[in-house]
Amino acid sequence: MVSTRYEIRIDGAVSERVRSAFRTLDVTAVPRQTIVSGELALAEVADLPGLLALCRAMGLEVVSVRRLPGPA
Repeated sequence: MVSTRYEIRIDGAVSERVRSAFRTLDVTAVPRQTIVSGELALAEVADLPGLLALCRAMGLEVVSVRRLPGPA
């Protein structure tokens, strides 16, 4: 299965309930933002468009999306 690492920055802090929605990803609080990062399998339903739709459904403001370099 092919996967790609992404970093999604969300405006503000998120609740524990929102954190639990990203159960397979890393969620890190930084000043004024929350970073959600991890590998997304391209063959899964929960790919990048699905993850962004989840953010939108929860009313989160996505600040940026960045594809991270893969392993060397």
